[in-house]
Amino acid sequence: MLKQFTIILSIYFLGELLQKAFGLPVPGNILGMLILFFGLYTGVIKLEMIDRISDFLLDNLAFFFLPAGVSLITCFASLEGKLTAVIGVSILSTVIILGVTGLTVEFVKKFLQRKAMKTAVSGKEKVIAGKNAKKAQAHE
Repeated sequence: MLKQFTIILSIYFLGELLQKAFGLPVPGNILGMLILFFGLYTGVIKLEMIDRISDFLLDNLAFFFLPAGVSLITCFASLEGKLTAVIGVSILSTVIILGVTGLTVEFVKKFLQRKAMKTAVSGKEKVIAGKNAKKAQAHE
């Protein structure tokens, strides 16, 4: 599991390094997630290489939000009188995130279905071509 954690952490640091080196307006952790995504998509990183640590991190995700919650409590005096705005922004951002996530999932599902259909069609053509070749040999 230490090896898997090293892979995840290395990708995170690579994202941070790229952000600092090029002065990109995108946070390094987002760049790291994009690197991980494309690594998994292209097969450079196999899912088996990070599956156990990913499950662990997802199972304990709530624990990682504790520091942010404690920070909010310590800054409560500066948030006083702005509770309505904070709640409004929280609700609005939650709705936007749910919508974007739903649309992204639909897009990815359609993309994967198209890819599967193309694979199935090209696979059937190869099988049909193979059968026709066998029939042609049998007639000779």
